[in-house]
Amino acid sequence: MEAVSSFCGFWGGILFIVANAYYPARLIAKKFFRPWPKDLILFFKRYLKAHMTLNLIAFLAILIHGHYAEERNIYLTGCFIVTVFLTVEGILMHYRVIPGIQRQLRMLHTQQTLFMLWVLLIIIGHSAV
Repeated sequence: MEAVSSFCGFWGGILFIVANAYYPARLIAKKFFRPWPKDLILFFKRYLKAHMTLNLIAFLAILIHGHYAEERNIYLTGCFIVTVFLTVEGILMHYRVIPGIQRQLRMLHTQQTLFMLWVLLIIIGHSAV
């Protein structure tokens, strides 16, 4: 089962990287293109859908990865908690489950500090095992 865990961890990581490159790409585009051409607007609408879909698939892969992994530590547990938080928050935000707090959800979900903490926990957690 360790092979399944490794496979899911590798592909989950790749999917997370591709999915979450959405935000840096959007920031770069905002800096260099004003106003945005229609093609770029369409590209980012499609990429947002890919961002959500790939993150959900990656989340499922990470669930399998964590379940079958032989070793765990506090950093990986923290990373998993942050992953669940970001995923649930993104789903709530996208489907407008709680309409009154859309702005707060967006602010939490897109803040760079939480993202950097998540990446740091991934690196430290996998280095410590």
